[in-house]
Amino acid sequence: MKGATMNLGMVRSRRSILYASAASLGLMMSACGGDTPSTAAQPTAGTAKPAPTTAAASPAPTTLPAKAAAPVTLRVNHRTEKYIPVRAKKFSDLNPNVTVELVQDSGYEKLIAMLASGDLGDVVWASTGVGSYFELAAQGHFLNVETYTTKDKYDLKQHFPRAIETARLVDNKLYGMPNLMHPSHIGLFYNVNIFETTQVQPPTLSSSYDDLVDISRKVMAARQGIWGINTETVYPPILCFIRSFGGEMLDPPSLGKKPAIDRGPAKQALQWLYDLRHKHKVHPMPADKVDHKNGDIAMWTTGMWGGADQSAVADRFKIEAVLIPKGPGGKRGSQGHVDMWALYAKGKNPDIAWSLMKHFVSKEQGIEMMPETNIPGSRPDSWEEFAKRPLFKVFKDFMEADGGPGPLAVPDNFKMLDYQNVFQKEVTPIWAGEKSVDTTVGTMMGPLQLQIDLPKATGKQS
Repeated sequence: MKGATMNLGMVRSRRSILYASAASLGLMMSACGGDTPSTAAQPTAGTAKPAPTTAAASPAPTTLPAKAAAPVTLRVNHRTEKYIPVRAKKFSDLNPNVTVELVQDSGYEKLIAMLASGDLGDVVWASTGVGSYFELAAQGHFLNVETYTTKDKYDLKQHFPRAIETARLVDNKLYGMPNLMHPSHIGLFYNVNIFETTQVQPPTLSSSYDDLVDISRKVMAARQGIWGINTETVYPPILCFIRSFGGEMLDPPSLGKKPAIDRGPAKQALQWLYDLRHKHKVHPMPADKVDHKNGDIAMWTTGMWGGADQSAVADRFKIEAVLIPKGPGGKRGSQGHVDMWALYAKGKNPDIAWSLMKHFVSKEQGIEMMPETNIPGSRPDSWEEFAKRPLFKVFKDFMEADGGPGPLAVPDNFKMLDYQNVFQKEVTPIWAGEKSVDTTVGTMMGPLQLQIDLPKATGKQS
């Protein structure tokens, strides 16, 4: 069937909106800096399992040193999360001399416009998933905060190891602190009521990709008007499928210099996604206009934030979650997606801004953001607080097992969003059934390599 490439549920999802909302971000960033080269360190091959944590007491309040008693205003660039104003107010309550001015909805285009006019905030939210953190750090707009972590003896092991590794991808320096981390789109959610009424066994953590096809067929045979499975078709979820099959998007997997989509395992993953739609016909097409929240899809894939859907559907049906299957090599594909806080290099009060940043990456903040994001920050201690929460434990267990999530699949030039946009455009014929996987992949390689070969985002600021 011809037409749009994303299913309705994906178009509505929080993550797909983020990718679409800043289509020109990388190009705008490239105009912000000069030509000074920058080298980036390769991440380590794996991530050590974090030490077991207990439900520790909340950290001490974030207060400023006595010398910071003069009135100060800190400006904070962030998106639209409701927990951030709450946390900002708590900081000001603890430090009455500090006014925190929030610049809401300034995560992407507005952020770059403010940067171009020299009006960036003191503390800046930045994404690794679309690359704004890497590009702005490489261009010298963010401070290396290692001076502060050393001075304060700040224990970086409070955060998941992969989060810190990701934060260090530019020059192996720490240009920010992780605020949130998740293992990407590895969730496989399902409608319990559908499986109970059809008497089909639901997926488990040991289900295979072939099993998902079989389960989908059985559900659709037992009940009309129900689709078996719905998957996402943007870069991060496709990466998870490709890694499950033993492939990679890039070579090397992080800070990649070549596209790797043409290799056997990657094409096998794409073929499985193609066959769901066009061979097995157990997957809806865009024209079908279905939504799992309406109860017409048995299984669907997304990230751990999908657990919040239980509140949306209320008591109409129950949702459970496992993870996408392991592939032929016994691996479950993932990547460590990290949201960051950074300090503007030209900020006038970096010492106080650092105190606010610590406040924003604390255990307490991780706990407070959970109701809104279904992700309790970037620290094992805040994740531990929700160890028994339904629709969460399966993700927590994954984060702590087998080295945790894989490295972020970012190209070597840091132009993450631009690369994703090229990939998304070139892969479209697969979802529409217009071209075969082999033909589509064959035409993708050139444009993807051209995008990787563009100059690295650099230009250190004086």
